[in-house]
Amino acid sequence: MKMALVVAVVGVYSILGAGSVSAAAIATGTAGFSTPAEVEGLIRERFKEVPAMIEIARCESKFRQYNRDGSVLRGGVGGGMVGVYQFFESVHEPGASALGHNLHTLEGNVAYAEHVHDTQGTTPWNSSRLCWDVPVSTTNATPSDRASLLKKIELLTQIVALLKQLNAIV
Repeated sequence: MKMALVVAVVGVYSILGAGSVSAAAIATGTAGFSTPAEVEGLIRERFKEVPAMIEIARCESKFRQYNRDGSVLRGGVGGGMVGVYQFFESVHEPGASALGHNLHTLEGNVAYAEHVHDTQGTTPWNSSRLCWDVPVSTTNATPSDRASLLKKIELLTQIVALLKQLNAIV
């Protein structure tokens, strides 16, 4: 009965144009996997006081926990890293499991990232530091800051155009 339900759900999911999803993904609860935008929203909310953790997730996985087929995102040499925070599974799985966190789920990966940050800071992600270690002012930009920057860019573009015209006259 359960397999028939899985097959039926996979069929409906495919008919609706959602792409191919494995029966294992549906059976394990990863079929409703989040989009990168949804993952980013969750991480921005969870780590609003720790911008570096937002940037780490962006650099490590581009805010992805799962692949398009619903399987957990893997990276690193031999696919040993797992999930949105790309934990080295053979190193971190025992500690995560002891705390009740499953690195293969979005919630488990993020909860364990929070624990690791609380106990070790950003040290475990030092190998990607050049990507995520950006000034806080750029990660905390508000929409009004963005609007101000866009206005300045527009003005600079106009100045460049005027300078080109002036140079053509002289």
